[in-house]
Amino acid sequence: MRSWRFKKLTKKKQIQSTRFGVYAVLTYKGKYILIQKGKGPFKGRWDLPGGKTDYGETPEETLKREITEETGLKLKSYKLITVEAYTHESKKEEFHHTGVIFKAEAKDIDKLKREPDGNDSFGAEIFTEKEMKKLKLTPLAKIALKKI
Repeated sequence: MRSWRFKKLTKKKQIQSTRFGVYAVLTYKGKYILIQKGKGPFKGRWDLPGGKTDYGETPEETLKREITEETGLKLKSYKLITVEAYTHESKKEEFHHTGVIFKAEAKDIDKLKREPDGNDSFGAEIFTEKEMKKLKLTPLAKIALKKI
Protein backbone atom coordinates (compact mmCIF):
# COMPACT_ATOMS: atom_id res chain seq x y z
CA MET A 1 0.00 0.00 0.00
CA ARG A 2 1.37 3.39 -0.97
CA SER A 3 1.66 6.17 1.54
CA TRP A 4 -0.07 9.45 0.75
CA ARG A 5 3.30 11.19 1.08
CA PHE A 6 4.59 9.51 -2.07
CA LYS A 7 1.67 10.28 -4.36
CA LYS A 8 2.53 12.27 -7.44
CA LEU A 9 1.37 15.84 -7.21
CA THR A 10 -0.89 17.09 -9.94
CA LYS A 11 -1.02 20.71 -10.96
CA LYS A 12 -4.10 21.21 -8.80
CA LYS A 13 -2.41 19.55 -5.81
CA GLN A 14 0.88 21.40 -6.00
CA ILE A 15 2.27 22.74 -2.77
CA GLN A 16 1.90 26.50 -2.75
CA SER A 17 4.12 28.66 -0.57
CA THR A 18 5.19 32.22 -0.09
CA ARG A 19 8.80 33.29 0.35
CA PHE A 20 9.97 36.69 1.55
CA GLY A 21 13.54 37.90 1.80
CA VAL A 22 15.95 40.81 1.79
CA TYR A 23 18.72 40.92 -0.85
CA ALA A 24 21.53 43.14 -2.09
CA VAL A 25 22.84 44.10 -5.48
CA LEU A 26 26.27 44.08 -3.86
CA THR A 27 29.22 45.84 -5.47
CA TYR A 28 32.84 46.61 -4.79
CA LYS A 29 34.74 49.07 -6.99
CA GLY A 30 32.29 48.67 -9.88
CA LYS A 31 32.19 44.86 -9.78
CA TYR A 32 29.30 42.69 -8.60
CA ILE A 33 29.38 40.09 -5.83
CA LEU A 34 27.02 37.14 -6.28
CA ILE A 35 26.54 33.83 -4.52
CA GLN A 36 26.01 30.47 -6.19
CA LYS A 37 22.87 28.76 -4.91
CA GLY A 38 23.63 25.58 -2.99
CA LYS A 39 20.11 24.18 -2.82
CA GLY A 40 16.52 24.67 -3.92
CA PRO A 41 14.99 24.96 -7.37
CA PHE A 42 17.76 27.27 -8.57
CA LYS A 43 20.70 25.21 -7.28
CA GLY A 44 23.86 26.11 -9.20
CA ARG A 45 22.57 29.46 -10.47
CA TRP A 46 24.01 32.77 -9.39
CA ASP A 47 21.97 34.91 -7.03
CA LEU A 48 21.98 38.07 -4.99
CA PRO A 49 23.29 37.57 -1.48
CA GLY A 50 20.47 37.72 1.04
CA GLY A 51 17.70 35.67 2.54
CA LYS A 52 14.77 35.44 4.88
CA THR A 53 14.13 37.79 7.76
CA ASP A 54 14.46 36.31 11.23
CA TYR A 55 11.83 37.06 13.85
CA GLY A 56 12.16 40.64 15.09
CA GLU A 57 14.66 41.78 12.46
CA THR A 58 14.33 44.90 10.40
CA PRO A 59 15.11 44.63 6.68
CA GLU A 60 18.39 46.47 7.30
CA GLU A 61 19.40 44.01 10.05
CA THR A 62 18.53 41.10 7.77
CA LEU A 63 20.57 42.63 4.96
CA LYS A 64 23.70 43.03 7.10
CA ARG A 65 23.41 39.56 8.67
CA GLU A 66 22.77 37.76 5.38
CA ILE A 67 25.60 39.57 3.57
CA THR A 68 28.03 38.58 6.32
CA GLU A 69 26.78 34.97 6.47
CA GLU A 70 26.89 34.38 2.71
CA THR A 71 29.83 36.51 1.61
CA GLY A 72 31.86 37.20 4.76
CA LEU A 73 31.75 40.92 3.95
CA LYS A 74 30.67 44.07 5.81
CA LEU A 75 28.75 46.89 4.17
CA LYS A 76 30.10 50.37 3.53
CA SER A 77 26.73 51.71 2.39
CA TYR A 78 23.29 50.56 1.31
CA LYS A 79 20.08 52.03 -0.07
CA LEU A 80 16.66 50.52 -0.74
CA ILE A 81 16.03 50.40 -4.50
CA THR A 82 12.92 48.27 -5.04
CA VAL A 83 10.60 45.54 -3.85
CA GLU A 84 9.98 42.85 -6.48
CA ALA A 85 7.95 39.66 -6.71
CA TYR A 86 7.59 36.71 -9.06
CA THR A 87 5.96 33.27 -9.07
CA HIS A 88 7.88 30.09 -9.89
CA GLU A 89 6.26 26.76 -10.67
CA SER A 90 7.85 23.32 -10.70
CA LYS A 91 6.41 19.80 -10.73
CA LYS A 92 6.22 19.70 -6.94
CA GLU A 93 5.76 23.27 -5.87
CA GLU A 94 4.53 26.69 -6.81
CA PHE A 95 5.92 29.58 -4.82
CA HIS A 96 5.49 33.32 -4.77
CA HIS A 97 8.74 35.08 -3.88
CA THR A 98 8.91 38.70 -2.72
CA GLY A 99 12.29 40.37 -2.35
CA VAL A 100 13.23 43.66 -0.74
CA ILE A 101 16.22 44.77 -2.82
CA PHE A 102 18.97 47.09 -1.64
CA LYS A 103 21.88 48.47 -3.63
CA ALA A 104 24.90 48.01 -1.37
CA GLU A 105 28.65 48.49 -1.44
CA ALA A 106 31.12 46.29 0.43
CA LYS A 107 33.80 47.93 2.60
CA ASP A 108 36.44 45.62 1.13
CA ILE A 109 36.73 42.09 -0.24
CA ASP A 110 39.58 40.76 1.92
CA LYS A 111 37.31 38.24 3.69
CA LEU A 112 35.20 37.17 0.69
CA LYS A 113 33.86 33.65 1.37
CA ARG A 114 34.42 31.69 -1.80
CA GLU A 115 33.68 28.38 -0.05
CA PRO A 116 30.19 26.99 0.74
CA ASP A 117 28.49 28.49 3.79
CA GLY A 118 26.98 25.15 4.85
CA ASN A 119 23.48 26.45 4.32
CA ASP A 120 22.35 27.95 1.02
CA SER A 121 25.48 29.06 -0.82
CA PHE A 122 28.22 27.23 -2.73
CA GLY A 123 30.29 30.40 -2.28
CA ALA A 124 30.59 33.99 -3.43
CA GLU A 125 32.41 35.40 -6.46
CA ILE A 126 33.11 38.78 -8.04
CA PHE A 127 32.01 39.55 -11.60
CA THR A 128 32.20 42.40 -14.04
CA GLU A 129 28.97 43.49 -15.70
CA LYS A 130 30.13 41.82 -18.93
CA GLU A 131 30.86 38.52 -17.12
CA MET A 132 27.44 38.57 -15.43
CA LYS A 133 25.67 38.62 -18.79
CA LYS A 134 27.01 35.09 -19.42
CA LEU A 135 25.87 33.67 -16.06
CA LYS A 136 22.78 31.61 -15.30
CA LEU A 137 21.00 33.88 -12.82
CA THR A 138 18.02 33.29 -10.55
CA PRO A 139 14.79 35.08 -11.51
CA LEU A 140 15.14 37.55 -8.63
CA ALA A 141 18.72 38.43 -9.63
CA LYS A 142 17.61 39.02 -13.25
CA ILE A 143 14.79 41.32 -12.12
CA ALA A 144 16.92 43.27 -9.62
CA LEU A 145 19.88 43.78 -11.93
CA LYS A 146 17.58 45.41 -14.50
CA LYS A 147 16.59 47.99 -11.87
CA ILE A 148 20.06 49.46 -11.38
